[in-house]
Amino acid sequence: MATILRVSNKDGSVSFQAQVRIQRAGKILLNESRNFKVSGAGTRAEAVAKRLAEDWAARLTEQMQDATAINQHKLKSVTLQSLIGQYIEFIEKDKPIGDTKRSVLNILARSTLLGDLPLSRLTTDIIVEYARERGSGGTLPQTINQDIIYLGGVLKTANKYFGMNIDISIFELASEYLHANGMIGKSAERDRRLGESELSRLMAVARPTNHQRVIPITDVMRFAVETAMRLGEIVALRWSDLDEKNRTIMIRDRKDPKKKIGNNQMVPLLGFAMDIIQSQPRAHECIFPYKAECASAAFTRLCSRAGIIDLHFHDLRHEGISRLFEQGYAIQEVALVSGHRSWKNLARYTQLRAVDLHRDKPRVITELSDRVDRR
Repeated sequence: MATILRVSNKDGSVSFQAQVRIQRAGKILLNESRNFKVSGAGTRAEAVAKRLAEDWAARLTEQMQDATAINQHKLKSVTLQSLIGQYIEFIEKDKPIGDTKRSVLNILARSTLLGDLPLSRLTTDIIVEYARERGSGGTLPQTINQDIIYLGGVLKTANKYFGMNIDISIFELASEYLHANGMIGKSAERDRRLGESELSRLMAVARPTNHQRVIPITDVMRFAVETAMRLGEIVALRWSDLDEKNRTIMIRDRKDPKKKIGNNQMVPLLGFAMDIIQSQPRAHECIFPYKAECASAAFTRLCSRAGIIDLHFHDLRHEGISRLFEQGYAIQEVALVSGHRSWKNLARYTQLRAVDLHRDKPRVITELSDRVDRR
């Protein structure tokens, strides 16, 4: 169905807007409009603009006689950049998009290879070339893998909710090829822990530089080990969420694969965690009122001064969780501290060594020697 409307523009000019809407079985398959501005004055000029609008609407209506034609037209008129914008708007009606995901989507949208590409021209080869281009710039396979995963999510959402019919096999074949050739892949799980002397070395080289006066990085570092919190969680802690009597604190919007917003968790402050908190000045609503990236940079500088290689701030969380297991806490107790919903995900933190089992040897031998065969 085509509709022609006479529209008065803000600048005083007049346009004729042609609207074409095709609806079948109660579902809108196509809804497009185009404006045709009147050039000149008088009824003759308006008649010309109106006729142009009518001709455009008639041609489009005639071309869109079947679902295939409608779909091809939609794919030609939508770029990946505009689709990503539509996707973000759609998703954020229900929940905010995380910073990492938003950053990846922006990279895809701004890509010279993909951003301005009409969806009708998206091919397996182009997706592979995008990954190849990213890799040649030094981007790691696990990072490119994230790009590809989010691209697939956008395309599948467009098919399911935006009434499009994108050939998903294009994406699937590209993903399969990239995996097979090692161009994308999951990142290896880090199991880096603090060495026997590394913590003391870090404490020893800490000195009151300008950065140290602004960010008490040794306090933040020790707190991370004591609580097994992520850096982003530490710098978001509030004095108002601290329960000094029960030695607990609320972590707001804690990271969760399904629902981060509103995932508030009360966690215990074990070891010296409460002492570290109480040593902080109460001049801000946050206990550690620093930017995560600044604290991370300060930690990197500290590692450099101490001559410690390949230690990330997030490794301190791994260290903290592993220490809880070593102290004898049960897996459900450790999960309460770490925030893991799946106990299975905590298995890699136990980091048991063969030598650790020898502490049970005397007891086991004694029990065996005391056994009597009563048959």
